[in-house]
Amino acid sequence: MILDFGHFLPGSSTCTYSTSDLPGLGGCQGDQPEDFMVDEIPAYAPSGEGDHWFVKVRKRRLSTPQLTRALARATGCNERDIGVAGRKDSYAVTTQWVSLPCEPVVPEDDRIELLDVSRHGNKLRLGHSHGNRFTIRWTGVVPDAAERMPALLERTAAGLPNYFGPQRFGRDARGVQQSLRQLEASRARKNELRFAVSVIQSVLFNRWLGQRVEDGFLHEALLGDVLKKRETGGLFACESPEIDTPRVASGEVDPTGPIYGPKMWAPEGVAGEREAETRDQSPLTPENWAKMAKWGKGSRRLARVVPADVEWSIEDDVLTAQFSLPPGAYATTVMAAWS
Repeated sequence: MILDFGHFLPGSSTCTYSTSDLPGLGGCQGDQPEDFMVDEIPAYAPSGEGDHWFVKVRKRRLSTPQLTRALARATGCNERDIGVAGRKDSYAVTTQWVSLPCEPVVPEDDRIELLDVSRHGNKLRLGHSHGNRFTIRWTGVVPDAAERMPALLERTAAGLPNYFGPQRFGRDARGVQQSLRQLEASRARKNELRFAVSVIQSVLFNRWLGQRVEDGFLHEALLGDVLKKRETGGLFACESPEIDTPRVASGEVDPTGPIYGPKMWAPEGVAGEREAETRDQSPLTPENWAKMAKWGKGSRRLARVVPADVEWSIEDDVLTAQFSLPPGAYATTVMAAWS
């Protein structure tokens, strides 16, 4: 089974941006880990009391699973008892909180630095984060990048397509075909299957979102859309597009898209027809979908994202940009929309 990479890679002909008609900045990410820095925004501060140790960690050129394995080896605890709020990029300098069931020990690894330690009453869980703050150096921008930036920022303020970034799919998108092979294999490890299904769900979401952007509906409400309130996070179905479209345009609510699975809120009306079309046009067999249902329960994902607290400067041909994104959003998709 082969999926055409052009159907799901952000910035391709079928996964376009709402800034595609504007002159971009050009350039690319710098080639040093310090050119891509991520600071986790915790959902809460540790209480100072409890059976768990919350540790603020800075890592360099290291994945989050590699970090937890190193901490488990250093402390002698079970890696499964270590909690994180989310995974952070590997080829970067990132700061995040980690919870341990025992007193932390600094690993003998110069890529890991322990910045702070406190106690708390419960293990850190996935999603216990308000998002991430990014600092990115983008090199080789065009000479008039500073003149182009205001128009891009104005368009960005309305919201950008919330694509899964290319790192989700592995180098040269090889992770997609690997995930498909694992889905079709007679035997595979549970963790491998869960991750494979999540990758395929991401592919299908990007395909759905790319079509929505292409059709001009990113900032509109369609009949049956599952909309999310920005202030409270509540979900509801769109029954009157003429009422909800101005709410989408003003940023009060946002459309959501499909992370296919049996627990997903499936919309009705026009929105439901569009999501069913993306599903039916996929090359997945009924057997594939059955295995997908077992290992990926499904959910909704925001169709658009608005970077917060944007700061930027340009020196020579280097753009330094800072902005915050909610959990699950990719800084690489923001930078691609600007470039």
